[in-house]
Amino acid sequence: MKKIGIITIHSDLNYGAFLQAFALTSFLRKNGYDASIIDYRKIPNHPRLYKFPLNIIYKLYNLPRLYRYRSFISPMLSKYRYNSLKELSSFNEEYDLLITGSDQIWNPLCGGLGKLNPAYFLAFAPNNRYKKIAYGSSVGSYIFNKEEQIQVKQWLNDFTHLSTRELAGSQQLESFLHRKVKVVLDPTLLIDKEEWLKYSKKCTITEKYVLVYYIDELDEVVSYARKIADYYGWKVALITNMAKKHPNVDIKIPHCGPAQFLWLFDKAEYIVTNSFHGTAFAINFNKDFISVIKRNSPQRAQTLLNNVGLPERLLTNIEDVDKLPSHINYDEPNKKLNELRQDSISYLLNAIEN
Repeated sequence: MKKIGIITIHSDLNYGAFLQAFALTSFLRKNGYDASIIDYRKIPNHPRLYKFPLNIIYKLYNLPRLYRYRSFISPMLSKYRYNSLKELSSFNEEYDLLITGSDQIWNPLCGGLGKLNPAYFLAFAPNNRYKKIAYGSSVGSYIFNKEEQIQVKQWLNDFTHLSTRELAGSQQLESFLHRKVKVVLDPTLLIDKEEWLKYSKKCTITEKYVLVYYIDELDEVVSYARKIADYYGWKVALITNMAKKHPNVDIKIPHCGPAQFLWLFDKAEYIVTNSFHGTAFAINFNKDFISVIKRNSPQRAQTLLNNVGLPERLLTNIEDVDKLPSHINYDEPNKKLNELRQDSISYLLNAIEN
């Protein structure tokens, strides 16, 4: 049995990051590999820089959510924990190969250092000891400068297989690496709805609701949800870690862990999100949804929606809600998603075995 180490963004309190890390590890284990996540704890992308006593209050408020996150992912983690690049430099674990990905690990704005993070390019691992693969590694909307291109090319030179989640990212990397960079599905889409729901846990919501899952620009996303909820007579439910209640939200859901996140997506009447992973789960769970465009980083959602034949679900104007059909016919999108899933699975397993 091959032993595989995965390095990715898994320590931020972010549902997408956690679930993509969980998905890739779970998929590999289900396919007969001894896979685990290398427990490298980077600096959070957006740390809450509260002063005393607000920093203590914030940490205490989020303890239930932190516990749910940690308990969900802990069975997937490696034996050793690495809190810095210095600690990672002594890496000597017994893996047959290493995978970097998925998520925006190659985006300097997301790597925890404010610059390229060598950990996510497996720079800590000796080339003569470990086979290296990139699966679904994303640069987001970031454009490498010439100096960064030289460094990235040096780090990726010894990878046997390279892949990313977005067409734009693939094209950018191919332009200076001069080698094929395949576009694959995010790991969360390697697992179907039925498998995901095995890990879900019920929340105490009895009313019909439009679920809001956002990354930023909350007011805009909620305005879309409010319009849909008012039309159908539903409630607006918001996944949030904020103590303050939003005036246009009926149900605030704090302390939500990944297992509760899955249940909320499954039971929602409609989903409004500006998150790539929110869009991915809405499609995977065959939900009616709107993906509100993230103007600073639309590439990820655009690639996915175009590939499954649902580009019209990405909206830039609230007035366009009225132009959408009331329900999504998933016959064709499911067919395309299954084809993409099989292609991505074949690519990943072939990369490991060959």
